Amino acid sequence: MKITFEGNKKVKVRVKNFDVWTDQPVEQGGDASAPTPIDLFLASLGSCCGVFVLHFLKQHSLPENVYLTLEPIWNINDYVIEKINVTIHTPADFPPKYENALIEVAKRCLVARHVKIEHHISLEKQA
Repeated sequence: MKITFEGNKKVKVRVKNFDVWTDQPVEQGGDASAPTPIDLFLASLGSCCGVFVLHFLKQHSLPENVYLTLEPIWNINDYVIEKINVTIHTPADFPPKYENALIEVAKRCLVARHVKIEHHISLEKQA
């Protein structure tokens, strides 16, 4: 990886053959032209869990109309994330026999296993 500074508070990360950009919000002196580094951290966790969930759905020929949401719980005093809640949203007719397995497979995410922050993965059926 190569990290370069691209003007104001923009940062470019060259990862293999891809460029990943970050910026800071306007109120912090940036241009708000890209996600912040903490946004990318959370996106990394969410997309990793998502890959495992998607693989499980495909493996069991289940519908893919499932989505995940992440909710970081901040410690405002220390300005750190204390906990991350990951919710897997399934359709109302999602087979109950796969619910616990879907949660467990999301926990296999490599990013989640490296994070020392407490994180909780749950499932919620859509109405």
